[in-house]
Amino acid sequence: MDRNEDDFIVGGYRFATIADAETARMEEKKVDNLEKHLDYRQPQNVLLVYNRALDNKVFLTPVGFTYLQRMQKEMVKWGVPADKIRPVPLYGTFSNKTENNSSIRKSFAARHPKIEYKGRFITSVLINVILVLLVAAMLAVSWRSDVPNIVNYRRTVVDEYSQWEQELTERENALREAQRKLDNAQ
Repeated sequence: MDRNEDDFIVGGYRFATIADAETARMEEKKVDNLEKHLDYRQPQNVLLVYNRALDNKVFLTPVGFTYLQRMQKEMVKWGVPADKIRPVPLYGTFSNKTENNSSIRKSFAARHPKIEYKGRFITSVLINVILVLLVAAMLAVSWRSDVPNIVNYRRTVVDEYSQWEQELTERENALREAQRKLDNAQ
């Protein structure tokens, strides 16, 4: 599917992925819904909605963060003390500098434990080797079996026909011998 450049742009921001752009579009709908139902003249209700939005991580993109900043400004405008308005938490880093980001890295490492792939790889290889050996053993048993199967059916059938041919040859020879004796006796 060919994507248009406009598919990545939402609310004046160009997103790196379609999924992020779709999240931002959903946030635009949430903002529109809140704008319809929220009365900024009641600052305690606005503060309650604001705090719940922060606690539940309702907004994850710059579109939502912009709306949260607008809510902050409206609350200050309507008399909510600045110390009661929590800052908007950002869940990412914006520079590649290593200055004192150890606490962020530690919290990320705590949330995303490192998976030991080497041990899993060795276990997987061992299991695969065991399975290959089992298949080889099954083929060996099938090959040596006297019962016709998909592995040895041709050999078994040829052996059976050659045995019948030998028996028929022996019977023919015995019959000819008996016929000769009968002809000589007469």
